[in-house]
Amino acid sequence: MNFIYHGVPEQMIGTHLIPLNRMDATMAETRDKNLEKYEGREEILERKIPLLDCLWNDVIQFLPLHPQKVFELQQELGLIDNVSPYKFFEINLRNLDPHQTVVFFKTAPGEENTYIKWLKDVDFESLQIIPDATLAYYKSLIGTGELPFNYQFIPHIIYKGTLDISGSNVITLRDT
Repeated sequence: MNFIYHGVPEQMIGTHLIPLNRMDATMAETRDKNLEKYEGREEILERKIPLLDCLWNDVIQFLPLHPQKVFELQQELGLIDNVSPYKFFEINLRNLDPHQTVVFFKTAPGEENTYIKWLKDVDFESLQIIPDATLAYYKSLIGTGELPFNYQFIPHIIYKGTLDISGSNVITLRDT
Protein backbone atom coordinates (compact mmCIF):
# COMPACT_ATOMS: atom_id res chain seq x y z
CA MET A 1 0.00 0.00 0.00
CA ASN A 2 1.38 3.44 -0.94
CA PHE A 3 0.85 6.46 1.26
CA ILE A 4 1.22 10.22 0.86
CA TYR A 5 1.39 12.75 3.69
CA HIS A 6 -0.09 16.14 4.48
CA GLY A 7 0.43 18.13 7.66
CA VAL A 8 -2.63 18.30 9.88
CA PRO A 9 -3.75 21.94 9.94
CA GLU A 10 -3.73 23.46 13.43
CA GLN A 11 -7.35 24.55 13.04
CA MET A 12 -8.80 21.78 10.89
CA ILE A 13 -12.34 22.54 9.77
CA GLY A 14 -14.38 19.56 8.65
CA THR A 15 -13.07 16.37 7.08
CA HIS A 16 -11.75 17.57 3.72
CA LEU A 17 -8.47 19.05 2.58
CA ILE A 18 -9.27 22.00 0.35
CA PRO A 19 -7.01 24.06 -1.95
CA LEU A 20 -6.39 27.63 -0.74
CA ASN A 21 -8.31 29.16 -3.66
CA ARG A 22 -11.40 27.13 -2.76
CA MET A 23 -11.57 28.17 0.89
CA ASP A 24 -14.55 30.42 1.49
CA ALA A 25 -14.95 33.30 3.94
CA THR A 26 -15.70 30.93 6.83
CA MET A 27 -12.18 29.53 6.41
CA ALA A 28 -10.40 32.89 6.08
CA GLU A 29 -8.31 32.39 9.23
CA THR A 30 -7.15 28.95 8.08
CA ARG A 31 -6.40 30.24 4.57
CA ASP A 32 -4.45 33.23 5.91
CA LYS A 33 -2.44 30.99 8.25
CA ASN A 34 -1.50 28.72 5.34
CA LEU A 35 -0.60 31.69 3.14
CA GLU A 36 2.00 32.76 5.75
CA LYS A 37 4.36 30.01 4.60
CA TYR A 38 4.57 31.77 1.22
CA GLU A 39 5.56 35.14 2.73
CA GLY A 40 8.35 36.54 0.59
CA ARG A 41 7.66 33.84 -2.01
CA GLU A 42 4.18 34.93 -3.14
CA GLU A 43 5.06 34.32 -6.79
CA ILE A 44 4.81 30.57 -6.07
CA LEU A 45 1.06 30.99 -5.61
CA GLU A 46 0.83 32.08 -9.25
CA ARG A 47 2.92 29.12 -10.48
CA LYS A 48 1.06 27.36 -13.30
CA ILE A 49 0.59 23.62 -13.02
CA PRO A 50 0.82 22.16 -16.52
CA LEU A 51 -1.28 19.07 -17.21
CA LEU A 52 -3.82 20.17 -14.57
CA ASP A 53 -4.34 23.62 -16.14
CA CYS A 54 -4.48 25.52 -12.84
CA LEU A 55 -2.39 27.49 -10.35
CA TRP A 56 -0.39 26.34 -7.32
CA ASN A 57 -3.04 27.54 -4.89
CA ASP A 58 -5.74 25.60 -6.81
CA VAL A 59 -4.23 22.30 -5.70
CA ILE A 60 -3.27 20.36 -2.58
CA GLN A 61 0.36 19.36 -2.15
CA PHE A 62 1.45 16.11 -0.53
CA LEU A 63 4.74 14.59 0.51
CA PRO A 64 5.35 11.22 -1.19
CA LEU A 65 7.67 9.89 1.53
CA HIS A 66 7.30 9.51 5.27
CA PRO A 67 7.97 12.94 6.85
CA GLN A 68 9.98 11.36 9.68
CA LYS A 69 12.81 10.83 7.14
CA VAL A 70 12.96 14.57 6.39
CA PHE A 71 13.20 15.71 9.99
CA GLU A 72 15.56 12.92 11.08
CA LEU A 73 17.96 13.99 8.31
CA GLN A 74 17.76 17.61 9.45
CA GLN A 75 18.47 16.51 13.02
CA GLU A 76 21.35 14.27 11.89
CA LEU A 77 22.93 17.25 10.09
CA GLY A 78 22.50 19.50 13.14
CA LEU A 79 19.96 21.81 11.50
CA ILE A 80 17.37 21.12 14.20
CA ASP A 81 17.86 19.95 17.79
CA ASN A 82 14.96 17.55 17.85
CA VAL A 83 12.09 16.23 15.78
CA SER A 84 8.98 18.13 16.80
CA PRO A 85 5.80 16.07 17.28
CA TYR A 86 4.20 17.35 14.08
CA LYS A 87 1.03 15.56 13.03
CA PHE A 88 0.43 14.36 9.47
CA PHE A 89 -2.42 12.68 7.67
CA GLU A 90 -1.26 9.38 6.21
CA ILE A 91 -3.40 9.02 3.10
CA ASN A 92 -3.78 6.00 0.86
CA LEU A 93 -2.62 7.04 -2.59
CA ARG A 94 -5.63 5.23 -4.09
CA ASN A 95 -7.88 7.94 -2.62
CA LEU A 96 -6.69 10.39 -5.31
CA ASP A 97 -8.19 10.57 -8.79
CA PRO A 98 -5.23 9.71 -11.07
CA HIS A 99 -6.59 12.06 -13.75
CA GLN A 100 -6.18 14.95 -11.30
CA THR A 101 -2.80 13.93 -9.83
CA VAL A 102 0.70 14.90 -10.96
CA VAL A 103 4.19 14.91 -9.51
CA PHE A 104 6.01 18.24 -9.32
CA PHE A 105 9.79 17.99 -9.55
CA LYS A 106 12.21 20.79 -8.75
CA THR A 107 15.83 19.75 -9.11
CA ALA A 108 17.63 23.05 -8.42
CA PRO A 109 16.79 26.71 -7.73
CA GLY A 110 14.83 28.50 -10.44
CA GLU A 111 11.62 27.78 -12.31
CA GLU A 112 13.63 26.49 -15.28
CA ASN A 113 14.54 23.49 -13.10
CA THR A 114 10.96 22.33 -12.59
CA TYR A 115 8.92 19.80 -14.48
CA ILE A 116 5.69 17.88 -13.99
CA LYS A 117 4.64 14.34 -14.83
CA TRP A 118 1.40 12.46 -14.39
CA LEU A 119 1.65 10.30 -11.27
CA LYS A 120 0.85 7.22 -13.36
CA ASP A 121 4.06 7.86 -15.34
CA VAL A 122 6.31 7.94 -12.25
CA ASP A 123 7.70 5.00 -10.29
CA PHE A 124 6.30 5.77 -6.84
CA GLU A 125 9.12 3.82 -5.17
CA SER A 126 11.62 6.29 -6.64
CA LEU A 127 9.89 9.04 -4.63
CA GLN A 128 10.70 7.36 -1.30
CA ILE A 129 14.28 8.63 -1.24
CA ILE A 130 15.33 12.14 -0.24
CA PRO A 131 16.90 13.61 -3.41
CA ASP A 132 20.59 14.48 -3.56
CA ALA A 133 19.61 18.11 -4.26
CA THR A 134 17.74 18.23 -0.93
CA LEU A 135 20.73 16.79 0.91
CA ALA A 136 23.06 19.33 -0.72
CA TYR A 137 20.65 22.15 0.18
CA TYR A 138 20.49 21.02 3.82
CA LYS A 139 24.29 20.71 3.97
CA SER A 140 24.63 24.27 2.61
CA LEU A 141 22.78 25.49 5.71
CA ILE A 142 25.03 23.78 8.28
CA GLY A 143 26.46 26.36 10.63
CA THR A 144 24.39 29.24 9.28
CA GLY A 145 21.63 29.07 11.90
CA GLU A 146 19.14 29.32 9.05
CA LEU A 147 16.17 26.98 9.19
CA PRO A 148 15.57 25.01 6.00
CA PHE A 149 12.53 24.92 3.79
CA ASN A 150 11.68 21.40 4.90
CA TYR A 151 10.66 19.98 1.53
CA GLN A 152 13.03 21.84 -0.80
CA PHE A 153 13.68 19.75 -3.94
CA ILE A 154 11.59 16.82 -2.68
CA PRO A 155 9.01 15.89 -5.32
CA HIS A 156 5.46 16.92 -4.43
CA ILE A 157 2.33 15.00 -5.23
CA ILE A 158 -0.08 17.62 -6.58
CA TYR A 159 -3.82 17.01 -6.51
CA LYS A 160 -6.49 19.15 -8.15
CA GLY A 161 -9.61 18.74 -6.05
CA THR A 162 -10.72 18.38 -2.47
CA LEU A 163 -9.92 15.24 -0.52
CA ASP A 164 -11.94 13.50 2.20
CA ILE A 165 -9.46 12.51 4.92
CA SER A 166 -12.01 11.15 7.40
CA GLY A 167 -10.70 7.59 6.91
CA SER A 168 -7.01 8.53 7.02
CA ASN A 169 -4.66 7.79 9.87
CA VAL A 170 -2.97 10.62 11.74
CA ILE A 171 0.67 10.00 12.55
CA THR A 172 2.85 11.97 14.95
CA LEU A 173 6.56 12.43 14.33
CA ARG A 174 8.86 11.28 17.11
CA ASP A 175 12.22 12.48 18.29
CA THR A 176 14.87 9.80 17.83
